Amino acid sequence: MQDSKPHISQAQSVNRRGLRPRLTLLLGGLLGVILMLDLEPNAARWLQPGGASIFWDLHFPRVMAATIGGIALAWSGLMMQTLFRNPLAGPFLIGITPGATFGVALITYLGAQLGLDNSGASFALQPLAALGGAMLVLSIQLALHKKLTQLHALLLVGLVLGYFFGAAVDIITQTAQAQQVKQFVMWGMGGFDRVLPSQLPLLGFSTALGLLILLIHKHAFNAYLLGDIHVESAGKSVKQLRLWLIIGSASMASIVTAFCGPVSFVGLIAPHISRKINGTESHGPNILTTAFAGAALTLTADVLANQLIPNSILPINAILSIIGAPVVIFMLARKD
Repeated sequence: MQDSKPHISQAQSVNRRGLRPRLTLLLGGLLGVILMLDLEPNAARWLQPGGASIFWDLHFPRVMAATIGGIALAWSGLMMQTLFRNPLAGPFLIGITPGATFGVALITYLGAQLGLDNSGASFALQPLAALGGAMLVLSIQLALHKKLTQLHALLLVGLVLGYFFGAAVDIITQTAQAQQVKQFVMWGMGGFDRVLPSQLPLLGFSTALGLLILLIHKHAFNAYLLGDIHVESAGKSVKQLRLWLIIGSASMASIVTAFCGPVSFVGLIAPHISRKINGTESHGPNILTTAFAGAALTLTADVLANQLIPNSILPINAILSIIGAPVVIFMLARKD
């Protein structure tokens, strides 16, 4: 009788390992269903005169931006949680999103001073401004890391930097013109409906860059999670790995923030969902599942925002918070 328990435990473990790939496939299937609901390929309004043009110029870019943006934010959160070895890390909490927001606010305000408003150059420089703001935040954090002995202290630094750049944005908006304030406030609400078809390649390129970094360094990132000594014993450079994590996470989060505004919660919750499904922190199986989870979150929010109330568009961030908060509480409350 004493030997039956280990056999039962082993059988349960085998069943659980076999169930996890199925859960990943189920999540991928759910993502496909949500994607089709958002696209509405057979909707009557797309068959009306001019409907095809509206679909390809406005509706399709919004859905693709929600899909790619969700994947990018999810991978950015995965890389940030790896960098700080902390499951609470994310593009918003560690200051990447506030830094990118500061960059966009600055270029929006300086657009009038530099005569860029009418030329469209201010809008074109938003991705670079957002990237510069995000990199500024992470550069400050890495500089402070030399004096801080624990990585979780950088999370507190990120929160402080978030408040700092938030205050800077408030000052900028107070000195900006009314039209600039309106433009920035509309951008700051977040959403995927403002993404143009011409912007999708850049959004996809930054996401592909993050995927390439994850695929090339996934084994080294696994060693990094165990501690610096494991990285060094594997013959890798800790500083180089941190640099790759910064480049990948900052580029994805900042480009999404530049085009779609500050979209919260996705980078925090998607890696948690993936780890719960796969039962491991290894980057190999979590890359695909994290992407599925991130895209499913943003597409669900996009569907609800645009279809829940007729003739009304709800804020994306409000929906993501309502969806994400209970999910995080549920996952943290579970013991297995």
